[in-house]
Amino acid sequence: MAEMNLEMYINASMNEHFLANYSYGNLSHNTIFRTPNEIDYPYFGDYLAQFQRGYGAVHGYLSFAFCIFGITANILNIIVLTRKNMISPTNAILTGIAVADMLVMLSYLPFTFHNYIRRDLDEADKFSYGWTVFTLFHAHFTVVNHTISTWLTVTVAIWRFLAISFPQNSSIWCCMARAKCAIAATYILSAVFCIPVYLTFTVSVFRGEDEDIMYRVDFSQIAQRHNRLLEKINFWIFSVITKLVPCVALTGISLGLIKVLYERNKRRQILKGTADADKNHDRTTRMLLAVLLLFLLTEFPSGLLALLSGILGTDFFNNVYVNFGDTMDALALINSSINFIIYCSMSQQFRNTFAYLFFPSCFQNAMNGPAASV
Repeated sequence: MAEMNLEMYINASMNEHFLANYSYGNLSHNTIFRTPNEIDYPYFGDYLAQFQRGYGAVHGYLSFAFCIFGITANILNIIVLTRKNMISPTNAILTGIAVADMLVMLSYLPFTFHNYIRRDLDEADKFSYGWTVFTLFHAHFTVVNHTISTWLTVTVAIWRFLAISFPQNSSIWCCMARAKCAIAATYILSAVFCIPVYLTFTVSVFRGEDEDIMYRVDFSQIAQRHNRLLEKINFWIFSVITKLVPCVALTGISLGLIKVLYERNKRRQILKGTADADKNHDRTTRMLLAVLLLFLLTEFPSGLLALLSGILGTDFFNNVYVNFGDTMDALALINSSINFIIYCSMSQQFRNTFAYLFFPSCFQNAMNGPAASV
């Protein structure tokens, strides 16, 4: 979110002159008012700034399209995954992910329209009190729901690993009651876990070029106490730990799933045959692997850049992280919207149920059969 990238808010502890939702196309405030001869661009910052300006011209329209598609796709996910023949613990967790992803894009839709597409607004309207309050809400709402989606993705990965590694205990360990508890706990604990973010930002007043009173999201007084301790805690917890820890965990679990699939395939070749249930089990695992790998491809770069910002300091943040802000947002939106395509392409059960619901004349018998994970 270029002018309101929550990670940029959190990472702004790296740059004391960063203005929260007034970023002038992702160039830092203390760079904007310097002449070209005075500006030093380490880490190829001048080239990355050109990339940002080029992509920034289309980011709003692409993001708006991603949101429209993603909201629709996740609604379809929820409808299909909650049908009677689709009810299972794994599908319940996937439904929880779809709800969180949909809520992220519902919030991002008006934000991107106001900040990227409505280019005819003057400063007083762009930085009005109402829109600034919405910006603050948007920051908190999206980080909570993205955190929910992230940890539910980790949960479904662990769920699947237990199911294929310990099939004799999977019906007990991975039952519907425990799935519901895991979903509820993730939603509640994520909201509680983000309390430091709620305390870090507030609405502040500033004067525009014509001395008009305008508003922006800025660091709160609490965040600036004790040598900006809360800002720094937020940076390391929300920009690094909550990005990289899930990615590292999912990498390990994904490798474990791949190893189990490889061993099962070798065993199948030796036995020269296998039950249909085992084949369906493996197809489901491969589909979930695709979901996990997509998550890693879209989330790992953001966490890695945040970590490097913490290690290398302000220059890296201003010249690299900030210029990739819109790109990282687009990747996150793609990750939140593409699961429907993965389900349709890799799960016959999902395709049949979707066709039965929306094209019943073509698939009269799609709802027959026992409940199964996608």
